[in-house]
Amino acid sequence: MTLAGPPRDAPGLKAFTVLIARGVQATVDGLSAEVRRAVLAELFRMGARACEAHTGAAATCPPYTLRLDVADCRMHVELDPMRTRLSLTGLTRPRPH
Repeated sequence: MTLAGPPRDAPGLKAFTVLIARGVQATVDGLSAEVRRAVLAELFRMGARACEAHTGAAATCPPYTLRLDVADCRMHVELDPMRTRLSLTGLTRPRPH
């Protein structure tokens, strides 16, 4: 699992932790550099936006799942506002024709 988040010594800094599930990491690593950058950029963009959207409201928003297409990849992302965590749980690419 890949973990990225704010430093522990940053008091008052609010951010979502972005996780890539261990089973998905090999798929991410196998992407071309351009596609991998697009996928990771989208994850961190979503984390930043979720942090803005859920600051102060985390206790009232249950976890939810999103499916989206980025750079010809189907991403499955779980957002857990209560734990300020965003997880990439699935990533598939269409097979070449």
